[in-house]
Amino acid sequence: MPKMSVGKLLQALLITLPIGVFGFPQDRAGGDAASRAQSPIAGVWRGNSECTVKDSPCHDEVNVYRFSEIAEKAGRYSGSASKVVNGKEVDMGTLEWTYDAAKQALESEFARGKFRLIINGNKIEGTLTLPDHTLYRRIHLRKD
Repeated sequence: MPKMSVGKLLQALLITLPIGVFGFPQDRAGGDAASRAQSPIAGVWRGNSECTVKDSPCHDEVNVYRFSEIAEKAGRYSGSASKVVNGKEVDMGTLEWTYDAAKQALESEFARGKFRLIINGNKIEGTLTLPDHTLYRRIHLRKD
């Protein structure tokens, strides 16, 4: 899969901001089995996300997130996301995430907004906010 330039990513983001914002291809393996077993975050998470801004390009979606630890960066994760369209996953790309264990919070900030996910056992509740602090999307996931 070809890599998308930052300019093209941002352009695509403006059009497809639904959950989207992810824009960098990633290996879907999600790290080794030992890492996934030890980490409360690593693995596959499924659920949905809801738009909070009326009359925007946002659409409610069914989502699949895959997180894997970044071995050389403590507390950092690679997270890819897909939306399910017509029963098939459509890859939206990958972002790097920071985990704060004390707050049980997983965050990723980029030019067009900030994701904040709160982990509670096998459940994630989170948000996507825009740079002006507008709540754009609510995210609800469960770990496979």
